[in-house]
Amino acid sequence: MLGKQYVDIMRGQLDKIEAQLGHIGEVADAIADRLAAGGALHIHDTGHLLNQELVNRAGGLMAMTPLQYSFSVHNPVSAKHGEREAASDLDSRLAVTGAVLDASQVRPEDVLLIGSVSGRAAHVVDLALRARERGTLVVALTSLTYSSSVTSKHPSGKRLFEAAEMVIDNGAIEGDACLEIEELPVKAVPTSGVGAALNAWTLVAETIERLLARGVTPTVYASANLDWGMEFNDQAKRGFDEKGI
Repeated sequence: MLGKQYVDIMRGQLDKIEAQLGHIGEVADAIADRLAAGGALHIHDTGHLLNQELVNRAGGLMAMTPLQYSFSVHNPVSAKHGEREAASDLDSRLAVTGAVLDASQVRPEDVLLIGSVSGRAAHVVDLALRARERGTLVVALTSLTYSSSVTSKHPSGKRLFEAAEMVIDNGAIEGDACLEIEELPVKAVPTSGVGAALNAWTLVAETIERLLARGVTPTVYASANLDWGMEFNDQAKRGFDEKGI
């Protein structure tokens, strides 16, 4: 059964995550220090999971906020108008990351958690490097196995795990997909989603524990679908706006 095979692979991945609990605790310590001092926790993901999984979720920290951006230009002209020499797509992408941080609320005292499975994309690496230059604590959630097997697309040659200050391994395998099926030319079913979710929520749990140890009670969302959930969250949000955590 392919389903059973996948569950067995994921069980092994969960064991790997458990083995790095001590390291996750170290990352949680660094995050708790910044949150307790008034910093914010920003989440940026390449689109697979974290932005949807961590933000505004029951049981999640209100302190977690998404950092998302998009950039597009629509400027059609006639063929006779001619074409000017344009900057390369890579140059354009890297120019945008600096503008994103300038326009964002990311501060030196904050934390930026960046999720990318392969960690090779130029704009992801650039965002990590630029944020670190500004003093922001950058934490990468990436696959060390996968990322170590590919080359970077950033001019520095660095991958996300090399650009970030702290790294959590999501345990995904090279190429992400894991099931070899005779009838298919490539493997099926990814490994990164389960690993990213478990690692991220483990990090949240450890961060909550460390904040409480510092005498700081963080604001946590209740489920909005409980009868009292919306009222609780509205009141909690007012308290969060005052204390920022």
